Amino acid sequence: MAGFALRPGQGPAYGFHGAHVVIKASGEDTDGQLAVMESTYPPGLSVPTHVHPGEDEMFYLLVGELTGYCGEDNWTARAGSFVFVPRDHPHGFTVTSTTPAAALVITGPPQLDRQIAAHGEGPPEML
Repeated sequence: MAGFALRPGQGPAYGFHGAHVVIKASGEDTDGQLAVMESTYPPGLSVPTHVHPGEDEMFYLLVGELTGYCGEDNWTARAGSFVFVPRDHPHGFTVTSTTPAAALVITGPPQLDRQIAAHGEGPPEML
């Protein structure tokens, strides 16, 4: 495994459920330990309840605002906020800012990156 550096916007890009996702480090890059994606979400996007079986998911919000839930817990995240969603827990969120929201999304062990690469579309225009 070799180290690497990516410029802003660099990395495989996909459209996935209304978001623009750039994979910064895949499970292949990290020997199956984690994946890091930069996701940009348009205002009003709602991600319905879903579960990541066997995969933890973390968000570090860079810009914008999200409101969401994990199980019975509700949260609001603004730039600089960190959200942890344990594996196997139902969760979802809505972009509540009037401008796009962007987050670093980290998963481990990585599965979402492969799902995005396999089922994602060509990247939408940058939001």
